[in-house]
Amino acid sequence: MKSVMSFPNRGPWGKSNWRGNTSGHVIREIIEHFSPKLFVDACEGSGTSGDVCRDMGVEYAGLDLYKGQDFTKDFILDQLPRPADIVFTHPPYADMITYSGEVYGNEAIAGDTSRCQSPEEFISKSQVMLMNQREATREGGIYATLIGDHRGGTLGRGNFRSYQSDFIQMMPKDELLSVTIKLQHNCLSDNRQYSGSFVPIMHEYLLLWKKKQKSLFEISFDMASEMTKRVATTWRNAIRIVMMKLKEARLSDIYTEVEKVAANLVANNPNYKAKIRQTLQKHFTNVERGVWAVA
Repeated sequence: MKSVMSFPNRGPWGKSNWRGNTSGHVIREIIEHFSPKLFVDACEGSGTSGDVCRDMGVEYAGLDLYKGQDFTKDFILDQLPRPADIVFTHPPYADMITYSGEVYGNEAIAGDTSRCQSPEEFISKSQVMLMNQREATREGGIYATLIGDHRGGTLGRGNFRSYQSDFIQMMPKDELLSVTIKLQHNCLSDNRQYSGSFVPIMHEYLLLWKKKQKSLFEISFDMASEMTKRVATTWRNAIRIVMMKLKEARLSDIYTEVEKVAANLVANNPNYKAKIRQTLQKHFTNVERGVWAVA
């Protein structure tokens, strides 16, 4: 594996008519470099990663929203036989391809990141995805995502957004292992002529992190050098990642776990317990008095 990848054809894996497919050559490169025993794709789409893993004799688990597995709500680790050596995602982003209700199914699904209404919503849900991936990865294992830049559309509103920069800032700085450029080929825009200052986007980024010993629940959100302090680090995200782990819990247990995950939010709000209750009431399900569950 090198810092630049270029694959003019996508290979024989997956379905060529599934828009937004990851090139199977990318998955093959990752597997050849890191030699995983268990490879997980939490956005498997048409099954490209699974096909590559079968060809290479690697144990595989494939999850996706269209199969009923929502990385913004469901704890990935619960759906695996054990913590994985590699957990990979290539999430739907921006509004270039709308998946739920169009590529599959008849209705929009809340966890579909291709239906986000703003860059901030996409970044917030993506942080949950990345933290979820991290928790499903064994100590010393790799969690990775393939993400591109975006310009225009209803979500971008004409502006340029480099999501890889947001992703890097959202996760522990000392776990970032590599940023690889993947050149894009056979895009709809390849044959267009552009003028003026417009610069066409011709690549994506493969971001690789290596999980260290600490659990996510031991990593404090107040480490300015490692965690962003912008919109992604919110009460809703902190509580979401806690509830994915706990499933259903008493309020006292939720307080305890949130105190571990969101130390900076707690430190800056003397009424943090009231804030937690308010967030639970707005976004989660009250099972019985004092007991809450993921919505």
